Amino acid sequence: MAINPQHENGSSSLHGIPVTEEGFEQLISLEGPYRYEFIAGVMYDMTGSSPEHADISSNLEYLLKEQLGRSGPCRVYREQYVFIPGQPSVVPDVVVTCDVGDRDKEKRMRPFKIRSPLIAIEVLSPSTEAYDRVEKFARYQHSPTLEVYILVSQDEKHVEMYRRATGWVQERFQEDQMIELDQLDLELPLSSIYEGVL
Repeated sequence: MAINPQHENGSSSLHGIPVTEEGFEQLISLEGPYRYEFIAGVMYDMTGSSPEHADISSNLEYLLKEQLGRSGPCRVYREQYVFIPGQPSVVPDVVVTCDVGDRDKEKRMRPFKIRSPLIAIEVLSPSTEAYDRVEKFARYQHSPTLEVYILVSQDEKHVEMYRRATGWVQERFQEDQMIELDQLDLELPLSSIYEGVL
């Protein structure tokens, strides 16, 4: 996800609003069209992205939905808040949950946040890459259900994958390689991830 640039006095510098973690969680408890991230004590508007970023996210969502189907327990969501115990909520570009409670109208969190992410995917942007790699990754590791964290470049056919089962050791995929996710018997060909983009 990319930070939405805000221009002030002709400046193109990015800025956010200093806020407490409690203030951030209170703000995102209100339904609205914007998506925010809490980074080092500052809240940033994450709404909007490059066409490449949007296309890659759409491709990933389609690939996952196509393989998971629509009748099983697993669901794929884009740009939805994920609750992480003891940490500020985050917004992955694409997330998979197989917990029926995450979508059941009677059981899900209100306001809606995914409690049981299984796979989280971030499409890297220059403005948020460092955050996705360090602070956000550290938060995700506090989620007891998360098994796979994936970082996808939008400028080259390059994907990094981290699995809880291997102690979050980095795996790299390039060009036309295939990513295999044993958790749900999924296959993500890089050629399909980047179709229409690179």
